[in-house]
Amino acid sequence: MFEVARAQVGKTGRMCGIFGVVGQTVSDRTLKQVLQLLRHRGPDGNGSFVDERARLTLAHTRLAVVDLATGGQPMQSEDGGIVLAANGEIYGFESIRSSLEAKGHRFRSKSDSEVIVYLYKEYGLDCFEHLRGEFAFLLYDKSKGLLIAARDRFGIKPLYFARLPHGFVFASEMKAIFGSDLVAPELNVAAFDPLIEHDPDNPPFPFERIEHVPPASYLVIDVESLELRATRYWSAEIPDQAAEPVAKPNGDLSEPARSVLRHLEESVRLRLRADVPVGLYLSGGIDSSFVAALMKRNLKSPPHSFSISFAGSDKDELQFARRAADFIGTTHHELVVTKELLWQNLEEALWYSELPFVTLAPVGKFLLSYEARKHVTVVLTGEGADEVFLGYRSYFQNAIRDTREGHSDMNLQRRRLKLPRLAEKMSLLIFQQKHRRRLALLRAAASVPRNVSKPVINAVQEARLAAMPLDILCFLGDREEMAHSLEARLPFLDHKLYDAAKWMGVDVKMRGDLEKAVLRDAAKGILPEDLRMRRKSGFMMTSEAVEFFRADSRMTDRSRRSYLSREAFENAQIFSYRAYRLLTLAARLPTWKRLPVLRRTRRNANKVLMYMAQVHMLKSMFIDAPRWKIFEPGVSQLVPGALLRGSNELAERI
Repeated sequence: MFEVARAQVGKTGRMCGIFGVVGQTVSDRTLKQVLQLLRHRGPDGNGSFVDERARLTLAHTRLAVVDLATGGQPMQSEDGGIVLAANGEIYGFESIRSSLEAKGHRFRSKSDSEVIVYLYKEYGLDCFEHLRGEFAFLLYDKSKGLLIAARDRFGIKPLYFARLPHGFVFASEMKAIFGSDLVAPELNVAAFDPLIEHDPDNPPFPFERIEHVPPASYLVIDVESLELRATRYWSAEIPDQAAEPVAKPNGDLSEPARSVLRHLEESVRLRLRADVPVGLYLSGGIDSSFVAALMKRNLKSPPHSFSISFAGSDKDELQFARRAADFIGTTHHELVVTKELLWQNLEEALWYSELPFVTLAPVGKFLLSYEARKHVTVVLTGEGADEVFLGYRSYFQNAIRDTREGHSDMNLQRRRLKLPRLAEKMSLLIFQQKHRRRLALLRAAASVPRNVSKPVINAVQEARLAAMPLDILCFLGDREEMAHSLEARLPFLDHKLYDAAKWMGVDVKMRGDLEKAVLRDAAKGILPEDLRMRRKSGFMMTSEAVEFFRADSRMTDRSRRSYLSREAFENAQIFSYRAYRLLTLAARLPTWKRLPVLRRTRRNANKVLMYMAQVHMLKSMFIDAPRWKIFEPGVSQLVPGALLRGSNELAERI
């Protein structure tokens, strides 16, 4: 026997963590370590499959959401020829299953993941056109000797990989790749320079050798030759005619609005399918309020809703969330956190995100997800509405203006940052001298004008969509939610909704200075006017900007001593300690109303300090004292620190 299917433990299932190796063998002890590292993504069970002859291993941890009793993974086809480890949700799987059963396929479970197996058997690599949802999976075709690694269209679900001397290793999170002992973590300097415009399909990650399966793509690996080829199966490209002016943007827009409502309601309805409680994040803005109203239409009982606010903030969003919750009739939960609690849980949130960020907003999402998981296993969210329906007003307005003025496509990274050339050169000084020449060359190579003739607004919108898996879908999405075994579903990032919306003119989506106009039109009669027309405000907005040396001085003392010391800079060998000392002066600047440049300088300096500190945190957690090395063998779960930290205070506030 060359193949071993190891027993499933506990409840079987799917919304989960996946791991795979081809071309190398993995010991039982190492596999147990990997499964522990992914346990937060799937606490309800785990399993593995090994083909010794092919030197291939697949492993899976499960969060039970659909089909709680059967459907354990890795799952095999009826004839044993296909093996699958999948993460995510396939929507409308019941009708897919019925059509496949009519073709003679026999299912062993009621899991939605199993349709992937038989779609592949029926259609081969054309199966992706039948898949709707957020997913990442590894599929092993024994007869053809192929391993297929695939990811959903928008990159909602993560799937990383690394190339080995003889093979490849895949995982839902980078930490599992390192925990396999097949790849040693090493910081990647280029990943920490925000002025290098990267290809979103092949971006650098904080650690060397880490890559990802690009969104809307699949990789095929020949398990014998270990040759790899990548294929994109769907495109988010927007047709040029969408950028053309609409003759009467204030005229009859009923058909676009009806189309949006029809597709969005279907998207929400499909995402309510679960065998566990479903809730939503509610901010009181048009995006989440609209989703909440459509959920209520399709549920027999009121959904749970969850909102967060920050103690002492003058930007308190709770009044709007309460208004939406009262109107729609949700069972509403409010979480009020302090700035101190955010700082206390920064390291824990970073451990799960694996990508550094410059605000405390991801920590807020981390804490809110912890609260939501007490009541539900699944939440719907409003992410993606701004990207699909043009919600960033000035950002997209400028792109529309440039399009109408006949400007060609431009360097999108420079458009976003708007830095003078002198500031760009000076920004190199934050890095140690030995890195500056290489980073300057990388910046120059990335800034070469591209021969792209598409309208600027289309290029800008597509670039924002492509960037989502590297920020909002990561440290404000999947990673902070799955840290607490909470599955998030994103109705606005449904490819059928997007495919309908991308043909709508930009003047339909942004009418004058009214962002997401067609979405507001679609909500007419469903939401009250104050919610329908409320302007955009950040859901995870904190009370103040990060202030290392003023308002937050006491709270940041430990971080400064541990991660911003001279020793930390010398250990990491990334940033210049001299630059840090200069930044500390800028971070203490006064904020005079007559000189807003001082406030901007101070805020930006604090953001850079936050970034430096988090890079050093990653170095500590992943390289200097890897967390997977400090847990005893046989421990069933990697327990997050304190909840977290400050858990008593949080419990009192909840």
